[in-house]
Amino acid sequence: MKIFSRQPKSATSPISPALLGKSIAVLSIAASAALAGCNNFSGDDKQQAQVISGFYDAHLKAHTPGIPAAEELKQYQPFVSHALAALLDQASAAEAKYHAAMGTQVPPIIEGDLFTSLFEGASSYRVESCDSQDNKASCQVGFEYKSQDGDREAWNDKILLVREDGHWRIDDIEFIGNDQSSQREYLSDTLSEAIKDAQ
Repeated sequence: MKIFSRQPKSATSPISPALLGKSIAVLSIAASAALAGCNNFSGDDKQQAQVISGFYDAHLKAHTPGIPAAEELKQYQPFVSHALAALLDQASAAEAKYHAAMGTQVPPIIEGDLFTSLFEGASSYRVESCDSQDNKASCQVGFEYKSQDGDREAWNDKILLVREDGHWRIDDIEFIGNDQSSQREYLSDTLSEAIKDAQ
């Protein structure tokens, strides 16, 4: 079994209730700021930015590392394409099957944040620009991670979208951030490889 992993910048320490409350407040402000950034777009660009904001608002709120469980995936369904939804479902099922066979003490198939380049994930994000051609689009999204020690890491990832049933949906993510990229260049490749290795 090959485990996909990105190296964290620092070890994770327990979070106190007070600090957790502050973190939630910061994330709420960051998400509001990101959504406000959608007002700078119009037409298809605005719809694309809104879909990306909906997806990452949900992700930053959950902030679950690795492959999301089946129940958590439901919150992403309105924002992802049929193809990406199917891959995520298969990867989640593969994760559950893997742990059922190997036990809960083994590490997850994929460690670290699944939807951004950085192992720790992001504290905030902003949709910076979108380019469309026919029924496909790509958007540059700026991310920032702030550690409890005050360290910061900033990078961009590229979100790829398709138009399905008259709506824009996230179809893939290209990890391009600051040499912090995942094991695979694209989210779809990471998921496909994880599904294959779990068999």
